[in-house]
Amino acid sequence: MQQPMLHTGRFHFSTPLRAVLCCILLAATLFTFAQDPTSISYKVKSYRENGIYGPRDSKVAYIIKLKNNINDNQKGDIKVNVVNDLGISVYNEDDPVFIKPISIYDKEISIDVAKLPTGFYTIYFYITTNHYSQTIYYVFAVEPDKIKPTGVRPLDFTTFWDNARNELTNINPSYKVTRRGDISTITNDIYSIEFQSTGNVAIRGWLSVPKRHKKNPVLYTLPDYATTASPESRTDMAVFTLDARGFGNSADMGKLDYGSFLTKDLYSRDKYIYRAEYMDCIRGIDFICKNTDLNLDASRIIVTGIGQGASLAAIVAAFDNRVKGVILDRPTLMDMRTMFAIGEVKNPVPWPIGQLKGYCNTNRMGLDEFFKTWDYFDPLSFAPMIKCPILVGISLKSSTSPPQCAYNFYNQVLSSKREIYSCADNETGIDASFYIFENNWIKETLRLPF
Repeated sequence: MQQPMLHTGRFHFSTPLRAVLCCILLAATLFTFAQDPTSISYKVKSYRENGIYGPRDSKVAYIIKLKNNINDNQKGDIKVNVVNDLGISVYNEDDPVFIKPISIYDKEISIDVAKLPTGFYTIYFYITTNHYSQTIYYVFAVEPDKIKPTGVRPLDFTTFWDNARNELTNINPSYKVTRRGDISTITNDIYSIEFQSTGNVAIRGWLSVPKRHKKNPVLYTLPDYATTASPESRTDMAVFTLDARGFGNSADMGKLDYGSFLTKDLYSRDKYIYRAEYMDCIRGIDFICKNTDLNLDASRIIVTGIGQGASLAAIVAAFDNRVKGVILDRPTLMDMRTMFAIGEVKNPVPWPIGQLKGYCNTNRMGLDEFFKTWDYFDPLSFAPMIKCPILVGISLKSSTSPPQCAYNFYNQVLSSKREIYSCADNETGIDASFYIFENNWIKETLRLPF
């Protein structure tokens, strides 16, 4: 008689069933190894640390080092795929990988620069072994200073903005300055600032002035998208920060938010929010120059910003020769035609493409019509007007501040002193080294002591 499979509190399995269970356990074990992210550690080094390859470079090259951290052989491959900024593959390579236990594998991946037209590229490394799977990527550029811009400047561009500035001139600024003793410090006086701008809207900000017996250069900081300003202090410069209309202390006209600001009154170039926003920022320069009794040196003004603030800074520098230097930190909303062209092939599609297309669909505005309006406001249209020294900081991996767009802008700036600082491997920000470089650039531009 067949012996029962279960008795005396213990399981007994037939031989076929044991074989099946062993296969399941083996598969589970292999799967566990395949998902082990610690079995290999890697380092990737580009021949050009900033990711920018110029006319003297014969090749684009990366050195990959893989360290096997486990006591088992690792066998697999590295697949390489290079795509241009439209997502089209332009180069492929497949290399076998074999790494002994606790050993290192290194490989140079190189591409003949002559085979790559001017532009930006993404290189993907797909690393797969019997214990490990990982995808890493980097962005590089080939002679980006030769990229031709795609912007379209409207024929009546100058007239349009002359009219906007004349309207601003006819509005009494009614400057108000209030010292805030409750938040002033031992080293700095803090003031709340208010003035009237386009549409007789009150714009407010903060001014921090070092307590010393001489005039202070001014760092004029413009707001990133949908952010609120706060006092910022330095001991070597005054810092003036501004709230965009509809945000923070500049919301008398009604509060705006992340979803509503960008498309407010977009249907009309004369009513679009950025027409007034640009004028608000220019009035800030007027404030500095009219209030030098606050120990401000109006002959030494640097205007700066991050994201949207960077683009606003570019507009101010284009309009106003009282600006002695401009710093753009990962500018957004710049060269929108290129932004759409390269952004729509990405997954996910980066901001603000979806928001703008949604507005156009809802309001039956074609993209061509949108671009015809946006061309009046795109910083790319203002680039040739900038004559002061300029520093642009870019992150090659940024999708909301694409380096392609920043370079298209940069290549049209006519300043005799211009610099671009590229960070190749930072997805969420910009390297701390940029801010060291930026601080030294400010001191050099304004001839401040180091």
